[in-house]
Amino acid sequence: MARFGIALPALAAAMHLVRPDGRVYPGADAIPELLRLFPGKRWLAPLFAIPGVLPLARRIYARIAIRRHCLVRSIPGR
Repeated sequence: MARFGIALPALAAAMHLVRPDGRVYPGADAIPELLRLFPGKRWLAPLFAIPGVLPLARRIYARIAIRRHCLVRSIPGR
């Protein structure tokens, strides 16, 4: 995704949210941004500003991302 300045290894490691203004949020950093887009979920986004929440979310995301290929294979029809 050279258009957005995202290296291929980074794309393989995590999903990326690209905002219309060009800002890029990788992995767990995208969660509060995504929550702000969903009515009824916006109230959850400020929770990520609590010290320790985003680092914890990043660790959890990393553990899931490492296994995502295994998770996808276990979905019927894939």
